[in-house]
Amino acid sequence: MTATTAALIAASAVLGLLATGAFIQLAHRVGWGKVVRSDGPESHRPKHGTPTMGGAAFVLVALAAAWATGPRDGDLLALGLLLLAAALLGLGDDAVALARKRATRLGEDASSVSAATGLFARWRLLGQTTYALAFAAYAVQGGHGPLGIAWLDVPFLAFVIVGSVNAFNFTDGLDGLAAGTTAIVLLLFLGNPMAAALFGALLGFLWYNAHPARVFMGGVGAEGLGAAVAGLAILGGTVWWLPLLALLPVLEVVSVIVQVAYFRATGGKRLLRMAPFHHHLELSGWPESRIVLRFWLVTGVLVALAVALGAGPTA
Repeated sequence: MTATTAALIAASAVLGLLATGAFIQLAHRVGWGKVVRSDGPESHRPKHGTPTMGGAAFVLVALAAAWATGPRDGDLLALGLLLLAAALLGLGDDAVALARKRATRLGEDASSVSAATGLFARWRLLGQTTYALAFAAYAVQGGHGPLGIAWLDVPFLAFVIVGSVNAFNFTDGLDGLAAGTTAIVLLLFLGNPMAAALFGALLGFLWYNAHPARVFMGGVGAEGLGAAVAGLAILGGTVWWLPLLALLPVLEVVSVIVQVAYFRATGGKRLLRMAPFHHHLELSGWPESRIVLRFWLVTGVLVALAVALGAGPTA
């Protein structure tokens, strides 16, 4: 690690800490509180009302810090736009949840908001595919196609991005889980100014997001992280290592897919106590802090294993 990278991480961490603290105060003032699922673990009930959308703080800090210090080339601009597009689309999901909460609190019929959720989910997937295809096209044009065949590389890389966005989004469900797991994965990419800035900003965010969390990142943060990790892996030539580096987020999204498929195939039976997988562990008796710590530990081992096997950014 160079002195410049270390300074960028330190500055981003301080800015992330300050920005997240300011966001928490703002969120309390305007009522941006988390809506806890009624069918979720009982231990999550006290989290109702905790400020959400805190990911906006570390996303903005990372974008500003990386652009201020990094080489303002096409790759950094593309990464920044990818992170921003994913974060904004995740923000839409957060806005729907807050609208539902507000309607319920005012005693209004929230069915119109709930009905709109399914439609928004379809448009959200379309949006994810759009920005993923745009970034994939840029990456392939720049020589980052892993298959060497443009018409295959573009849809393949777009699939990687969309899959990563949703995998990291499903991983966001416990205090510090997504932030800590992502920070460990980012260790492999610290030579990239966007990764270094995002890593530092996440450290500042984790000061408030660690158990018991005073703020949640929301879709704006989780989806932005998934897109950023995928983009870094693509431009860094480590896209084939991504399933190993992000094995636990992959497990999270697969657990949801399997749960839904099993539920439909069996007429209402559940394979897991609850999906994503971290909720299954919770309902099986694991304390939240144990799940988070072990996700971090396993991710650390996976990143080390990937490096030992030859992973590492090529650019």
